[in-house]
Amino acid sequence: MAGLDDLSRGELADILRRLRILETASPLQNASIGESGLRVYNGGVITIENGGLRVTGTATITGTLQADGTITFTGTFNQSGPTTFTGDTKLNGPTHINGNTDVTGDFKVTGPTHLQGATDVKGTLSVEGASTLKGNLDVTGSGKITAGNTVIDPSASNGGFTFVSGGGVGGSSGNVVVKGTGNAGLISDTTASVFAGANSVDVSPSAVTINGPLKAPGITSTSNAANVYFDPSTKQLYYKP
Repeated sequence: MAGLDDLSRGELADILRRLRILETASPLQNASIGESGLRVYNGGVITIENGGLRVTGTATITGTLQADGTITFTGTFNQSGPTTFTGDTKLNGPTHINGNTDVTGDFKVTGPTHLQGATDVKGTLSVEGASTLKGNLDVTGSGKITAGNTVIDPSASNGGFTFVSGGGVGGSSGNVVVKGTGNAGLISDTTASVFAGANSVDVSPSAVTINGPLKAPGITSTSNAANVYFDPSTKQLYYKP
């Protein structure tokens, strides 16, 4: 048999009981927010104490993200736009940079460095330690290679070596030229020529030619008849035994 509702008792006791339950309840300890979402506005802040924030899905932040402490990213990290790192930065593992990269300040690499493709270095390049060059080395413009007191100067004597103390070795019209500090040296080709100023001694397979006055201060005199003849047409010396 169903109970009878005593209308004389009233609803106040039941209302007080339900109000007491609401006052002492902790509904956010295990709460869910549906598709309407949660909005914090007018300067409100969400503070997490001695806990954590776990996002399963997508987190969208518009504005400034400030993070103090250790930040760990696992997976793919995509960054679009300018990025500024201040302080010690370490990249462990393969690093791929696609596009232009500008480094201002000290750039130090510890370990093997492999540069594949064209590389332009503007400024002073200092290399310490043993170096190996495989392939051609082209020095263009007014560039020089200095090794101690030896200078490889592409513009000197059509390319050649010069020495700090003076002189050098160069090329001239296919010949090899060895010169001292003054206008004196040696030209080597099919004819070897030792020259000083306008005078030279040329040695060819067919003759030895003296261009310039011939002096022999050490020649002694003799009472014998002369036996040397100079032919002015051929410019040759003959002797009669």
